[in-house]
Amino acid sequence: MNKITTALLGLLTLLCVSCRSTKQEQSNDSGYDFIASLFHPSETDTTSIFYVLKNPDGTVYCNIGYSYEEGFYEKGFSDSLLSEKIFIYFPDNGIYGFFCKKPEEGKPIEVRVGNEWKILERTPSIHVDSTSKYLQDYMFSPLGLQNEPFDIDFYPSPKADPAKKITLMQDSFGMKDFFVREIQGEWMKLQECIDYGPLYAEDAIVDEEGWEKISKLSEKNPIYWIRWRKGDKILTPQTEFYFKYGCSI
Repeated sequence: MNKITTALLGLLTLLCVSCRSTKQEQSNDSGYDFIASLFHPSETDTTSIFYVLKNPDGTVYCNIGYSYEEGFYEKGFSDSLLSEKIFIYFPDNGIYGFFCKKPEEGKPIEVRVGNEWKILERTPSIHVDSTSKYLQDYMFSPLGLQNEPFDIDFYPSPKADPAKKITLMQDSFGMKDFFVREIQGEWMKLQECIDYGPLYAEDAIVDEEGWEKISKLSEKNPIYWIRWRKGDKILTPQTEFYFKYGCSI
């Protein structure tokens, strides 16, 4: 075998390995590792923004926009096209959070609506973060009756081991909160938040610096893991999250 043949075989091997690696990366994209948010809080009060959500065949599925005159709107469609079909949906406040595939340079963003994929043209006003980073701007506040156990299985590690399942109780105010510390696949790492009410006056808005302080004071609190989704079924609805920087005491 001459040197040219050997070099060609080596190049072919590298190309095959590269193709397999690319295919593996594509197949590992669950569609839940990233979230695309359409309206960023710092932009919505000054600029008219308009998005066209399309079906894969290029037809229009929904128009979503913001203007100073109309506020947030969805022209031509009822909100049933998005309500309970995307992860975060608060149209009155202009908060739209879509699970999406990892963006590729120069290509539209593929976002999940229900069990279907839709297309959004990439614009600077669309913010894409990892699901873990995105949810760190939210508090997890599960619903539950006062002083009653939550209808959620908590675990000490990201594994559903019945022998290690932990039962937690809602507090006496019905407002037990958790920091979202990490996302690992279908598992969410939570840390119990301190009762920060006594630190602030009634109706006070907690700013970023305030949340950093609360987070630090909570660092010694217990850590738990919950299963936040099972395949394409979301187990933690949007009603159990609230945006940290928009809440008052």
